[in-house]
This record gives sequence, C-alpha cells and structure tokens, in this order.
Amino acid sequence: MLTLKLALRTLARRKGRMALIGSLVAFGTFLIVFGSVFAASASRASKASIIDNFTGDFIVYSDRAKDLPSPFAFNTPLPRIKDAAAVQAALAALPEVEAFAPYAQNYGVIQVERGGKRTDLPFIFYAVEPEKYLKVFGSVNAKEGSFFGYGADGGSGAKSGVMVSAFQNAAYEKNFGLSLKAGDAVTLLGITEGGVNTTRSSVVGIFEPAHYASVFNYINFMDSASYSKLYDYSGVSALPAAFDAGFAAVDAAAGTAAGEDAIFGLADDPALGALDLTKLKAEALSGATMIAVRLKDHGAAEAAIAKLEAAPGLGVKVARWDAASGFYAQIAAGLQAFIYLATALIFLVVTLIFMNTLIINVTERTAEIGTMRAMGCEKSFVRGLFLAEALALNLSSALVGMLAAGLALAAIGPGGLRLPELVSQFLIGGGPLHLSAGPLPFVAGLAVVALVSVLATLYPVSVATSITPLKAMSDKQ
Repeated sequence: MLTLKLALRTLARRKGRMALIGSLVAFGTFLIVFGSVFAASASRASKASIIDNFTGDFIVYSDRAKDLPSPFAFNTPLPRIKDAAAVQAALAALPEVEAFAPYAQNYGVIQVERGGKRTDLPFIFYAVEPEKYLKVFGSVNAKEGSFFGYGADGGSGAKSGVMVSAFQNAAYEKNFGLSLKAGDAVTLLGITEGGVNTTRSSVVGIFEPAHYASVFNYINFMDSASYSKLYDYSGVSALPAAFDAGFAAVDAAAGTAAGEDAIFGLADDPALGALDLTKLKAEALSGATMIAVRLKDHGAAEAAIAKLEAAPGLGVKVARWDAASGFYAQIAAGLQAFIYLATALIFLVVTLIFMNTLIINVTERTAEIGTMRAMGCEKSFVRGLFLAEALALNLSSALVGMLAAGLALAAIGPGGLRLPELVSQFLIGGGPLHLSAGPLPFVAGLAVVALVSVLATLYPVSVATSITPLKAMSDKQ
C-alpha cells in the first residue's frame, strides 16, 4: 500500500508528462481493441460472404484441371467433370453436406433481332441448375422476371433461358443501342469443337447482384439444360443388354494372344451385327466444371473432404473456399495482418517513449532514490515503486482506451460500419461491416498493456537500483 501511495504521489507531481504518456497508452489500447474487433469481424464476414456467393465451403472440380477454380475463370474454363452424376451421388451420401450446386463458367453470344437487324451481344455466364444453385447460394435479386421461374409469384421453376445482369444490360444499351427485357426471344450462339452451335431461347429475367457487384455485374446466368444443348453435352441414358454383351466380347478378345486380330474378327459375329441402335435413348449430360458444396457445419469441411477424396473413381480434386476465392480471401487476410502490424508499431513507439520517460525520471530522481537507499530501502522496494508507477499510469490509461473503444462500438451499433464502396465490395461483397465484439479483445488489450508496462520498466529499474547513497550525495552536491 505504501508503494502505491508513493507511486500515485509521484505521478501527481508530473501531471503533464504523465498525461502525455497516458494519452498515448489510451490511444494504443483503443487501437488494439477496436482494431482487433474490426479485423476479426472483417475476416468472419469475408469468409461468410465468399462461401455464400462464390464457392460454398469447398469446390469440387476435375482432376484433369491444371488451374484452381476461380470466380473469374472465363478465359480458361476448367475441364468438364467426367462423371458429374457419380460425384453428386457421392456428395448426397455424405451426412455433412447440406446442398451442392454443379455449374460451369463459359462465354458465348446472344443474338437479338430488332427491326429486321440482327445484333450479336457478348455474353459471359454461369451455367447452373437453378434449384440446386439457390439451395447453395440463396436468392437472386430479380429486377424483372424471375430466376428461371423461381421466386416469382410462388413460381416453382422449370423455365429455360438466360438471365442478364442490369449492369450488363445497361452496357448493351450504351454500346449497341438496345437493351433486353424479360420475355424477349433471343438466339444463343456457342463455340464448340465442331463450329458454332445455335439454339432458340429467351430472357427469363434481369437481376441486380446483392453482393460482389464488382464481379456479378459482369456475369449472367444460363440454365444447365440450355447449356448442354448449346454445347452438345449429350449421351445415352442406358445401354441394352446386347450392347453389354458386345462390350464383354470385345474385352475378352482383347485379352487373347491374338489381340487386335481377335477384336476385328468379331465383325463377322452375327450377334454383334444385329445390335439395334434405335433402342438407344439420348440424354443430356452435365457440362459442369465445378460443384459448389455447402455444409451443415463449416467446421466439418476437413471430414467431408477426406471422405470425398477417399471415394474411388470420381476423378475429381477439391479446393477449400479460400483457395477457390481468387484474391478475395487474401484481401481479408492482408487487411487483418496490416491492422495488427500497424497496432504493434504504434505500441512499439509508445513503449519506447515510455521507457525514455522513465529513464529521464530516474535521472531527475537520483537524489530521491539515493535518500531512500540511505534510509534502508531495499532494491526490491525501488523496483516495486517504479513498476507500481508504470502499472498505475498505464492500466488506468488502458481502461480509458477500452471505454472509448466500447463506446465507439456501441455507437456503430447493429447498423454496421460504413466502409468506402470499393473497400466494402472487395472485403465483404458490399454493404456495411457488422462488428461483433466479445470480451477477448478487451482482455487482450489489458494484458498487452500490462506486459508492455513491465517490459518497459526493466532497463530504467536496473538503472534505479544501481544508484547508491554515495552516488546520490555526489550528484546532489
């Protein structure tokens, strides 16, 4: 108690200098608390926004792909997943999976005829199965029409066509002198290995993105059935038994010593020559290059990925949300690192200033310290006095900084923190950042201040405890 009284008396005698140090400590503590809350909230919001709009918890894609999946992979689309149906069946069997959405990224042309004149409009798009897409990524904000029949007056889907972003539609108006509206008949053109395919279609709606307008302003939608038709993704739903017998015969012939000769010899087999091709039933195949997977619990990603990768013969790879998000996850991580680094640098400056002030105090109080030593005070008493001064000043200042941070967070409230639009778009997909603060940032702020206070006093205290009564008397003279 005596040590604390002497410490408070010393602080009171040096009000101006201590007020300066205290204000710096308070500001540093404010930055620690508010900065930690901001960085943690931004990291959580960025992750949630990327999962909700781009990737789900992870992306499944072909093992033939050389590149990672990305929201922007239109110039070099990923290869098609070889057996998307088998992959989807495997995902449906995983208890961790809530929903999944196969889709592809590609580009083509919308051909519009107005007044006898045909105009070709460039068109980049996601090809989606609308119902599955909505289960993973939520509603699409339709300005006109609907998202392939979903959400419009209780509609249950089943519309085919294209959905165009309002921003892209405005660009059509500016660059080509025409705009599209829901219900317009159009012709879709797609480039395939065999040339250019065309199919008649229509505009099902115009939408405005609720998040990541910097990306989705330039991306449109096409239903997967139209996509398969346009790009010739087709096959057969089942083979008759005769076909299975024929393939078995070919396999058996290939395993003989005659090899190729045995295979070609099957041409004379009347059973193989009697195969009825009219019994084959055509079926549209998926052109999906990616499957976005949403989990019931984000923390179950590792378990779900391990089970999927252990399934044999799927021919796929998996990328977690952060790896598949392009640079968006890196932006959030970079901002968080910058905030912590800036806070650390500011506190380093505070520590150096505080240490320098304590050294000056020691120099000015040489006589006082010598007198205390002459009166029988131990070095531990002198050490405790300086530490008490540091803790009393810094912890009280830290409480002021924590109070200021708490008031700032309360003032921001549930409406969230308004960020510059460009920062908001790239960090959290747009809109205000909702700050969520628990006790940890406040406890961490107080702990950091206490630790810095102890560390900053080590050298000044070693100087103070080295002062002898004789040194004090000679300095006084």
